[in-house]
Amino acid sequence: MDRTDKLINNREPKRMLLMFAVILLFAAGTWYLISGRLADAAMTERIHGALSFYSGQRFTDVPSDEYISEGERLAVDYGISSDMSPRLMGGYSELRSKYFLWGFAAIAVVDVLWLMFGLGQLFRVYGGIERVRSQCLELSEHLGNSSEIVGEDMSCVRRLSDSVAVTSRRIGFINSQLADAKNGIADFLADLSHQLKTSLSVIRLNSDILEEVDNIPPERCRQLKDEMMENVDGMEALILAALKLAKLDAEAVEYDIKPQSLAETCREAVKKISPLLREKGITADLSCPEITFAHDRVWLCEAVENIIKNAIDHSECTEIRVEEEAMPSVIRLSVSDNGRGIKQEDIPKLFERFGKASKGNNMTSVGIGLSIARKIAIAHSGDITVFSEEGKGTKIVMTFLL
Repeated sequence: MDRTDKLINNREPKRMLLMFAVILLFAAGTWYLISGRLADAAMTERIHGALSFYSGQRFTDVPSDEYISEGERLAVDYGISSDMSPRLMGGYSELRSKYFLWGFAAIAVVDVLWLMFGLGQLFRVYGGIERVRSQCLELSEHLGNSSEIVGEDMSCVRRLSDSVAVTSRRIGFINSQLADAKNGIADFLADLSHQLKTSLSVIRLNSDILEEVDNIPPERCRQLKDEMMENVDGMEALILAALKLAKLDAEAVEYDIKPQSLAETCREAVKKISPLLREKGITADLSCPEITFAHDRVWLCEAVENIIKNAIDHSECTEIRVEEEAMPSVIRLSVSDNGRGIKQEDIPKLFERFGKASKGNNMTSVGIGLSIARKIAIAHSGDITVFSEEGKGTKIVMTFLL
C-alpha cells in the first residue's frame, strides 16, 4: 500500500487534514485579532514619540509623560492627543497587514511541519500494520511458520506483532496436536476395524455353514451358534470400550468427584467382575481399609475393573489381590496377581491401544482396558505404574496425589 492508498483508504489521515485546516483557520482568526493589538500598540508608541519630539525631547530618548503632556498642549489646536485612536494614523493598515502576514506565515509553517511529521509517523504505523497483515496472510497458508517481529519496543505495532507471533506459535502447536490426533484416530480405526473384521469373518463363516450344509449334527450346530454369540458379545464389548476411550480422549467426561470411601469403590469393582472370577476359578482378596478419597466412583470403579479383567484374561493367575495404602501426600491403590508375569520390554506396550491384541485371546481386554484405566487415573491427578517379573506375577499400582 503506497502513501496515496494510505491517505485515501484510512480515516485517520483525513481527520488529521481536517484538524490541520481547523487549526489553521482558528490560528488565522486569532492572529488577526492579535495583529490588530500589535498595530495599535505600535501606532500609540509612534504618537507618543511624535508628541514628545514636538515638545523638545530628543528623538532617540524614550518618550516621557512630561514631554508627551507638553506636546499635547502645543498640538491641541491640531486635534492631536495621546489618547487618539491609533487607527487614524497613516500606514496603520499596512503595518497591521505586515504583522498578520508574517505571523500567520510562521504559524502556517509550524502547522505544516506538524502535519508532515504526524502523517509520517502515522504512515510508519500503517507500514508496520501492513507488514503484520502480510505475515498473517502468510501464516494462514503455512501454519506453524514463525513470524518476524515488527515495530519498536513497547509500541502498538510491536505489541501487535508479538501477539501475532504468540498466536502463530499456538496455532502451530494446535495444528501439530490435530495432526497427531488425526494420525491416532486413523491408527485406532484401522486396529478397531481389524478386530471387528476377525469376528465378522467368524460370524459369516458359521452362518454360511449353517445355511448351506445339510444334516448338521445338533451338537455341531450348537457349537457354531455359540461361537457366533461369543463373537457378537466380543464385538459389543469392544465397541463399548472403544466409545469410552474416545470419550476420554476427547475430554468429554464430566467427573463427579467428591470425597467418598475408596474401599467401597474397590468392593463394587470386584463385585461387578465376580462372575468372570468364578468362571475362571480365581479368588479375589481385598485388603482395603476405610480411606476417604475425592474421586468419581463410577469411573474409578471402571478403571479398577479393567485392571482386574486384564489380569484375569492374560496373567493365567489363580489369585488377585486389591490393596489400598494412605500416605501423607499420596494414596496408592494396587492390583496384583500371581500369574506368569510380563517381560520387561513388553511393559511399555501395555497401555498402547491394541498393543498386544494379536497375541491375546480376548480382543476386548488388552490395550483398550488399560488405556481407559490410565486416562481415568490421570483425570484423578494420578498415574499407573506396572511392576512385573516373569513367573512371579504382576502388580499394577495407581498413585493419586492428595
